[in-house]
Amino acid sequence: MSYVTEIPAADSAAALAHFSDLLRFETDCWDVHHALASGQADFVLLDVRSPEQFAAGHIRGAINLPHRKIVAG
Repeated sequence: MSYVTEIPAADSAAALAHFSDLLRFETDCWDVHHALASGQADFVLLDVRSPEQFAAGHIRGAINLPHRKIVAG
């Protein structure tokens, strides 16, 4: 048995509740892409990687706020 199958799958109702609840706080990367591509972005996109990683490449319009600065506050 692998670590993947060590924990049994949730029943359908529990899985639906779990993923529905997640979408109250998170969004899907495709939804972000679509909003940016269509000019309908009504949000600020934070890139929480290091400044070096951000400088190496990021999504146009994203703002860099490294994670370590967020947790330090």
